[in-house]
Amino acid sequence: MNASPPSPSFRYQPSQTGRTLVHPLLPQDEQVRKQLLQATQNDPFTFIVCADTQIGIASQNREWETELAYSRDAIRLLNKLEPRPLFCCVCGDLVDMESTIFATWSGGDAAAIERCDEVQNAQNRDWKATWNALHEDIALVCVCGNHDVGNRPNAATMQRFVAAFGDDYLAFWVRNTYNIVLNTNLFSDPTDAMEMYEHQLAWLESRLCYAQEQKASHVFVFGHHPWFLYHQDETDDEMSGASAFPKEWGESTTTFPDRYFHIPLQYRKQALALFEQYSVTAAFSGHFHQNMVSKAAFGMDMIITSSLSLVFESTGIPDDFTEPRGSRGVRIVTVQPNGGFQHEFVCLD
Repeated sequence: MNASPPSPSFRYQPSQTGRTLVHPLLPQDEQVRKQLLQATQNDPFTFIVCADTQIGIASQNREWETELAYSRDAIRLLNKLEPRPLFCCVCGDLVDMESTIFATWSGGDAAAIERCDEVQNAQNRDWKATWNALHEDIALVCVCGNHDVGNRPNAATMQRFVAAFGDDYLAFWVRNTYNIVLNTNLFSDPTDAMEMYEHQLAWLESRLCYAQEQKASHVFVFGHHPWFLYHQDETDDEMSGASAFPKEWGESTTTFPDRYFHIPLQYRKQALALFEQYSVTAAFSGHFHQNMVSKAAFGMDMIITSSLSLVFESTGIPDDFTEPRGSRGVRIVTVQPNGGFQHEFVCLD
């Protein structure tokens, strides 16, 4: 790959550190933040959500220039937006190659598995070099997905992500909104990282309590996995929809069942109870490789954004769903000074 060398400051490890976001235009110091808030309290602002850049997925990691080109399309769009977004959150699966997932699919080819880490390292480098073209005034938030740390993450896979991109969960202010980024892989399957799961859960509650004490106008939560697709109490048994394997992988009757994508109910309930208690406004995710917007019983919006790589089409999507289908794109979220917010998916195809 011939990506340009890294240049901007405030990207990756120097930015996602200390469980917060470091960027000169988004001060986290209380006094400085409140001074800035006084000057901008009547101004709307925007941020960007995108997901599943997943470089390498179409060719099954034989090449990844295809997906890097999609990222470049998105970056060109974002750099032209006026007013300029204050941050862009990429909701996981930054790259495709991950050794524990590959081991499952490859049937245990030891030689191939041994090369996985080398491929993932190369993909991480090329992803970072490509996303360095995002305007330096737009803070970049990198979320870990299952293809970054595995379907069942552990300390070693997590350390690989942290070394490349910075903290796997963090929280930060943007004016008077509080933004919480979670490692949802630990909610999806914490079997091999239960202590990490418990630490994150305790941290989550402390951050939600803090946001409430500080009278945040909104609390937004970002992660890779959707907490639910259609309703907050959905179970695996009732999930009848499925997405066909992409045609780029060849002819196949195999599908991704909808139940693969949501957080298991037992862990979902723990998070949603906190979200309800502390009045989370909206949760943003990817992982589904298609758009879906639904609402929790207590009013929280669950906003799933289509991918910047392969796009899926589930048979479970309701017929009356009106967001774009079958398209790559990004979501522009506008936060109003009166406390409301709107979001729009912009197609890049």
